[in-house]
Amino acid sequence: MPETQETFELLKNYVNELPIGLLLFGKNMEILSWNNQAINMLEIHEENIKKNDFGTLKKQLMELIQDETINERELIGLSKPYKASKKVASDNNVIVVLTESFQETIGEMSHELRRPLTNIKTLAESLHMGAKNDPDIAGKFIEQINNEADRLTRLVNALLNMSKIRSGKLAPAKQKINLKSKINDAIKLLQSHADKRKTKLINEVTDDYKIYADAEQIDHVIQNLVENAIKYSPDGSTVTISSGPASGSFQVSDTGIGIPLTEVSKIFERFYRVDRTKAKGSSGLGLSIVKNVIDLHGGKIEVNSEVGKGTTFIVSLPNEG
Repeated sequence: MPETQETFELLKNYVNELPIGLLLFGKNMEILSWNNQAINMLEIHEENIKKNDFGTLKKQLMELIQDETINERELIGLSKPYKASKKVASDNNVIVVLTESFQETIGEMSHELRRPLTNIKTLAESLHMGAKNDPDIAGKFIEQINNEADRLTRLVNALLNMSKIRSGKLAPAKQKINLKSKINDAIKLLQSHADKRKTKLINEVTDDYKIYADAEQIDHVIQNLVENAIKYSPDGSTVTISSGPASGSFQVSDTGIGIPLTEVSKIFERFYRVDRTKAKGSSGLGLSIVKNVIDLHGGKIEVNSEVGKGTTFIVSLPNEG
């Protein structure tokens, strides 16, 4: 018996009383041991754990364990916000620690909501103190207040959507979907934004190409990825949407500023920003929502990027049905 597993079993009575969830995985990603709290947090039966069956969470846990660049991640599809972190033991077994991230989430949300509210209050106070008497200045301030209110609305809607997705309240209603049609819908929605940037949107997906996904949720994925590509590419660029390297996959490619390699593993974190996400109006939630939706579908998203040359997001979904 591996050293870590032996210690885990010897202390099982104590481990079972801990307020955190613990999972012990072997070198081949097989489950070796766990505590009672882990069963409660993951909302699965002990018999399933014994069979190494974690349902929709398995891909998320395997991503955490196998990817050396990821030390912790949020778990999507549970009734409460939990995060999983890992520790590689001396015998190469992996300990996964499950903790509740509720307080952390509230703090992040409060910080993000405070920014537009503070700006609205400052502008309103300036109008009250006399700026309203100058028509030109008053007009500009009112426009800025309206923009901040729109930004606040988008942020609240994004937070609500993400909360529903993470809690499993928006479980995917999967069906075969014509991808070209979905992309055309996204292009129509974002065309005016692209025109302002003189950005060309190209849909290279064939007429008969289909994916297996929730129709409404996949709209969030396509629209966010295309909007990001427009936002972070220079004027006059091209954004191309095409089928991916495997059946059931697709990709969105831009010719923008790119993402540093050291930042790629972090861009899907809630509210995380690198230079490309410092654009005006960005909530830092778009890619987090994309990742959450794809996790719920049991799929994966990959990023190929080169600074100064552009980025490609590749979405792969299980090809079922």
